[in-house]
Amino acid sequence: MRVTADIDAANATGGFTTDYSVSLRDGLANRISGATVTISNASLGTLTLVETGASSGDYASTRVGFPAGDFRLDVTRGADNVRNVNLGGPGVHTISAPVNGSVATAGQPLVVTWSVPSKAKAAELETRDFGPIVIADLGTYTIAGANNPANGSQRIRVRRYNEVDIAGGLPGSRLRVAVKNTVEPVNVR
Repeated sequence: MRVTADIDAANATGGFTTDYSVSLRDGLANRISGATVTISNASLGTLTLVETGASSGDYASTRVGFPAGDFRLDVTRGADNVRNVNLGGPGVHTISAPVNGSVATAGQPLVVTWSVPSKAKAAELETRDFGPIVIADLGTYTIAGANNPANGSQRIRVRRYNEVDIAGGLPGSRLRVAVKNTVEPVNVR
């Protein structure tokens, strides 16, 4: 079976919300229904994902907060199973520059910096006018002036993620844990 699993945390008013989703398909891309799908974490405990619709092959759950530490994925459907897929979370980062309500100069380079609690496999950076681009998780990136036009309500997003291929799954099987943080508005003038 092909297992595509995502643990996506994003900042929202008052904290983080995390979406847990797993898509199961066979070698012909047919949906695999009726599986038991669990995600475990020391802080979270064991979360059983529910199939989103009859025969959808998609399993999901949403929780408030983002638990620190490692995650484990287990999928079982009859004799088909993928077990003990482990991946460390990238940790919750903060964007330190620019900050909410700050002013930046249009047409000039814009330096974006963020914390790196533990280095992630990669980061994605985007604004309303630039990206997303995949970059190394170094905690800083400079957007060229040509990509920093005037925008009174600019938004900066940094999404950091870890990912592992799933051994025992069909090609394309993977588990990804991502954390997205956003700063807005930034007045670029």
